[in-house]
Amino acid sequence: MTDRRRSEDYKQVSGYIPVELALEFKSICAREGVSQSDALEELIREWIGKKTGAHTSTTQPATPKTIADLVRANMAKLKRCGVKNLPALAKGEVLPTPGDFAIITSALALPEAERKMIWQETFKLSVYNESKGVKIYRDSGGVKEDECEYS
Repeated sequence: MTDRRRSEDYKQVSGYIPVELALEFKSICAREGVSQSDALEELIREWIGKKTGAHTSTTQPATPKTIADLVRANMAKLKRCGVKNLPALAKGEVLPTPGDFAIITSALALPEAERKMIWQETFKLSVYNESKGVKIYRDSGGVKEDECEYS
């Protein structure tokens, strides 16, 4: 994960809020497994969007092209969805299983066309327009036990 303290892409923002609010915020972040920085970034983006009524390139990151981009842009939301290796996915060190990909894209409510584009860009696979989704197989000793499609 990016070291935000040393990165030129990040700037510290600070302020004073009531003690009760600060304690509740920290508690919820800890319970949800979300860093305070990720939560603040999400909240500030939403607040700016609400105040300006528009999502410009400064308030909204570019459309993610790969799974790593998608995870990096939505880390706070995804920490609650149960995918264990989010930091490694965000760095592009590992690729998600089809099941994790389905969880990630479902949690973010991505349209099918965007799912396919991200899958193709990440895996450089050909996904046909008439396909319903990525097939997920559980393999047990060479025998396919189950088949499901992400939605």
